[in-house]
Amino acid sequence: MTSKIDSLNPAAINLGAATKAAADKGAGTAVASSAAPAPVDKVSLTGNAVRLQQLAIAASETPEVDTKRINATRSAIASGTYQINAKSIAAKLSRMDWELGG
Repeated sequence: MTSKIDSLNPAAINLGAATKAAADKGAGTAVASSAAPAPVDKVSLTGNAVRLQQLAIAASETPEVDTKRINATRSAIASGTYQINAKSIAAKLSRMDWELGG
């Protein structure tokens, strides 16, 4: 659930008596100032954060299930023609470990 900050009712905010009095006093004596504008906040992301963001986008664009590949694998297993390539599996596991920084 989200709430917009701009939808808050200012009258519902309970200020302490001293704070409210100071606010009322300041409102009556407002003077235009020529002070410099407040600095703007800046956010920078680390390389890992950028990579995670890219992976999240790629994952959201990838279909959850490749039914054609699943059916082809099931058929190959059922017919006894499915072959496991141990070198390919080892290479992929090794690469995944390297990519994860292991």
